[in-house]
Amino acid sequence: MARRKSSRPRCQVCGLHLELCMCPQTPVRDLSTAFIVVQHNRERNKPTSTGRIAAATLRAPVLYYGAQGETLDTRLFEDPDTDYYVLFPIEGAAEVDPVTTAPAPGRRRCFVILDGTWHQCSRMARRAPKIEAMPHLTLPPGASSRWGVRTPPNPAALCTYEACTRLVEVLHGAEAAAPMHEFFAELSTRMLGMRGRSPFADDDATDISDASDVG
Repeated sequence: MARRKSSRPRCQVCGLHLELCMCPQTPVRDLSTAFIVVQHNRERNKPTSTGRIAAATLRAPVLYYGAQGETLDTRLFEDPDTDYYVLFPIEGAAEVDPVTTAPAPGRRRCFVILDGTWHQCSRMARRAPKIEAMPHLTLPPGASSRWGVRTPPNPAALCTYEACTRLVEVLHGAEAAAPMHEFFAELSTRMLGMRGRSPFADDDATDISDASDVG
């Protein structure tokens, strides 16, 4: 028998129940690197997707891909003074390097972050207009995901917020990423608590709004 889903309202950005919302504590980063989050349409209303709170942290616009009758708005990918990179580990992708991706004087660097399940992101990386032609880069190895509310497709997979945190650490150093690590640790604790798996446990332990892949 399927367990019930929670009817309690959630924050539309961080995905937590409103009384646990962490949006006021979002560690907004002002960095020289620009970011754009491209979210698969099927993730748009999933509370366990971390793409929205990652976008809020990085001051990144959110674009949507895959909605019926809608096309991806590619205007943000067309700045002639910007070097664009996609963060997704397609076969043969090089590791992110802050030196080789450093922009020349008068230019800037922008990373496109894909948000969705592994399958959705793979399709976006290969088929989304403009994105498929950008250089694709992968993160260096690091700690395993702690986003236990969704099942990763492989042990090395990270949710979107974790991937962004590691990317910021690679590009801008540990000090820039530290507040993101701290924020996500608490976000994870609260989200797991809503499932009865931390000190925040409550009568909503049967909430199973989504439990597949990463987001």
